[in-house]
Amino acid sequence: MRWIEPCADSSLGKGWDMQQWQSEMLRCPFDREQLLAGEGKIRCSECQRTFPIVDGIPSFVLHDLATAHEREEWLRKQSEMQARDAQASQYDRLLGLLLMSPVETRMTLRALRGESGRFNVLAEIGCGTGRMLQHFAALADFTIGVDFSLQSLRLCRQRMQQAGFLEKTLLIHADACFLPLADETLDAVASCQLVEHLPSDRLRRQVLADMSRVLKPGGRYAISGYHWSWLTRWGASKQGMHPGGIYYYRFTRKEFHDLVSKHLPVESLRSVLGYVWLASGSKET
Repeated sequence: MRWIEPCADSSLGKGWDMQQWQSEMLRCPFDREQLLAGEGKIRCSECQRTFPIVDGIPSFVLHDLATAHEREEWLRKQSEMQARDAQASQYDRLLGLLLMSPVETRMTLRALRGESGRFNVLAEIGCGTGRMLQHFAALADFTIGVDFSLQSLRLCRQRMQQAGFLEKTLLIHADACFLPLADETLDAVASCQLVEHLPSDRLRRQVLADMSRVLKPGGRYAISGYHWSWLTRWGASKQGMHPGGIYYYRFTRKEFHDLVSKHLPVESLRSVLGYVWLASGSKET
C-alpha cells in the first residue's frame, strides 16, 4: 500500500518498498508501536491515535505531546513552530547561513561520512528547508528529513525535487524529541543547528537520547549546535530569543561535549568558524 505520494518509486534503497518501510521503520511517537495505513492518515495499532498525511507528508505533531512537556517548554516550542512556518521562505537568505554554509557543508559531510563509503538509510533531524538534506542525500540510498515546521518541509520537498532526490526521500512532520522511527533503523543520522533551540536541558538530553535510539550500532552521526565563542560573544547572549520567538542556547566546548557524549561516543569535536560546534563519531556496537 503506497500512502506517501512523493515517494512513488517502489524500489527505495536496497529493495525497500512502502509497505516494508511502514512496517519496519515508522512507529507511533507515543508508544513506538506499529502503524497502519488508511486513506489520508496513519493509525497506531496500539493506542489508536491517528496521524494525518498533509500534502504527502505524514504529520506526527499532535497537541497530545503537550502533556510530555513542562508548560514553558511547550509554549516555547509552539512559538518556534509558528516562527519557523512564518519565516521559512526567508530562512535560506540569512546572512550568517550564506557566509557559513559552504564551510559547514564540507566539514559536516566529511565528519558524517568518516570511513564509510555510502549509507543505506540516512536521516537528518531538524532538516528545515533542506539546506543540508540535499547534500546528505548524495551519501545515501534513501533519505529521511524530519522537522516540526510543515511549511519548511513543503519548501524542502521542492528543493529535493529540484535536486533529483525526491523519489528516494521521505519527509516527516514530527517533534525531534519524539521521533516516529523504530529502534536502531538508521545507518547515519545528522542534526545541524537543532539542539540549541530546544528550550531546556532536559529536552536537549532527550533529543540526543532519541537520535541514539534510532541509530544502528556502528552507525555514523554528525551533530552541530551553537558555539559560545569569542566571535559570538560580540553583540550576542549565551541564551535568549531570536526574532519571532525562537529560543537559542550557545554551548561552551565542555557543555557540548558533555551533552553529546552521554549518548554517543564523541570521536571528533570541532568548531565551524567559531559559529557552531560539530561533534561526530560512530555508535558503539
